[in-house]
Amino acid sequence: MQPVLFAGDFILTCKWPMAWLKSGHLVVVHSEKYGVIVKRVIEVCRQRGVLLRGDNAYESVSTKAMGWISPNAIVGKVIYSSPANHLLNDKRR
Repeated sequence: MQPVLFAGDFILTCKWPMAWLKSGHLVVVHSEKYGVIVKRVIEVCRQRGVLLRGDNAYESVSTKAMGWISPNAIVGKVIYSSPANHLLNDKRR
């Protein structure tokens, strides 16, 4: 799968209740081990939390390495993104 986001891209997030999270949603997570990262939801379990996967399998932290993520670690759901170069071009006009 091709990455949807690249380093430097602008994203807008919104607090999102765990009950509303679904497979395929992009979320921002604050991980003590990996810092602030953006991942795709692959499974939601009320008892365990959320399983996540990166879009870039070759450079992303694996689902196995991350394990189940606590809902408290989810900063928000990505509701908008814009490529970094698009923002730079807009500022130069």
